[in-house]
Amino acid sequence: MNELAGELVEASDGSIYIAGFQTKPNEFYGHSEGLIIKLDKFGTFVDILQIGWPDRRCAVMNLILDANDSIIAFGTSTDTLKNPNGGFNQMKLEFRRLDQDLNMFQEKTFSFPPQFRDFISEMREGLYDPYLICGCIKQYDSSFTSYPFLYVLNESLDSIDARFYLDIKGKPQYAKQLSDSTIWLTDNMNSSYYIIDNDMNLVEYEYARPYFINSPYGIKWDSDTSFYMTGEWDDGNDHDIGLYRQFHPIDTADNIFKSWGTSYLDLPAFSALDFQNKDSIFIGGTKNFGMFYAPWSNWYYVLQTDSNLNIRWERFYGGDACYWMQKIIAANDGGCIMVGTRYDYQNVSEEELDIHILKLNSEGLLVNIQEEPGIEMREALVFPNPGTDYIKVRVAAHYNQSTFELFDINGRIVLTENITGKWGEINTSHLTSGAYTYRVYNEEGLFESGKWLKN
Repeated sequence: MNELAGELVEASDGSIYIAGFQTKPNEFYGHSEGLIIKLDKFGTFVDILQIGWPDRRCAVMNLILDANDSIIAFGTSTDTLKNPNGGFNQMKLEFRRLDQDLNMFQEKTFSFPPQFRDFISEMREGLYDPYLICGCIKQYDSSFTSYPFLYVLNESLDSIDARFYLDIKGKPQYAKQLSDSTIWLTDNMNSSYYIIDNDMNLVEYEYARPYFINSPYGIKWDSDTSFYMTGEWDDGNDHDIGLYRQFHPIDTADNIFKSWGTSYLDLPAFSALDFQNKDSIFIGGTKNFGMFYAPWSNWYYVLQTDSNLNIRWERFYGGDACYWMQKIIAANDGGCIMVGTRYDYQNVSEEELDIHILKLNSEGLLVNIQEEPGIEMREALVFPNPGTDYIKVRVAAHYNQSTFELFDINGRIVLTENITGKWGEINTSHLTSGAYTYRVYNEEGLFESGKWLKN
């Protein structure tokens, strides 16, 4: 099957729950079934629950472990006929309450008003009202404009309030109920914050997010007023990643900001930042990003920072298939767990994604990978490979200086380049076509080697 997971949670006993959906190969936008998968603390498969109907699309978006040790699964369903203007019709919000053995004991469905089509949504826990559903919808016309909406649910998953904000264009993400019971949102596409008051009125704070941070995919609150966030920093070079801590929900005057240089093909995960101890923050995404079925190899990247966003280490994982990280969480044991997709483009003849999970210890070393097909951890990457007139070298962010050396088939050095910081680019236009070997090293412990092919 063609499988994708976007949700990942760890229970107190170390069990891992993953949620997403599956389709037949080459039918990504056709009929789908929602998935909930349980692994034990060692990563061994335990059970799977499929949710669906023969004539509908279904996907599980979020999992919440509640105070009663049950699991609330939130998802969406639509029909399977794609609207000519984009999206699908007959939209519904789907809720299932399960025990930790994936036995279902409560089911609820909310139908959206029929004049709305395409939508994106997510579920969060509230501070006073137990559950919040935020997202955006589009009207049933040719417009591609998105409008915010919010549902407030009680403990029994009944809707106690809802509002569609058709006078505001936006794609809100991540609902947080503040201590005064107002609800805070950030926008997924522009630099706005939103506050929804106790009468469900929405106030937009346009361009309030500092440093032109777009795609704020990683948000984690560490107090009632302050939070950490990561996203694409469009004011920097090469679409850098911005990291910051903000001390007030909407006042951006007081913050800590750092940036992390990448390239325009790097993308944060959809849930890219997490911590259990804020002096050990994990941030993740995809390097050399390709949309699901890209026919090239890429890597997950993972950073660990301290509470002031100083990078302790950076690692890369992959290189043998097309990966796309969806979520990273801080694990109970001090390490982290990530979930994504893996497209083995070199060994399949159709569009077939696999759900892919990695667990790292606190130093970023892979845990329990005996059955993993060819996954590698690196601190330096050399690409494109094969290449032609140049080589790019990407060195982990915690190394300030390194050396790149290229050798011909007889072991003779043909190129040497000193690299300052994370990036180096070496001219190879004068070299003859053929196979070479390389190494990247320094006196601080970096040593990577491999083969490079010039076309």
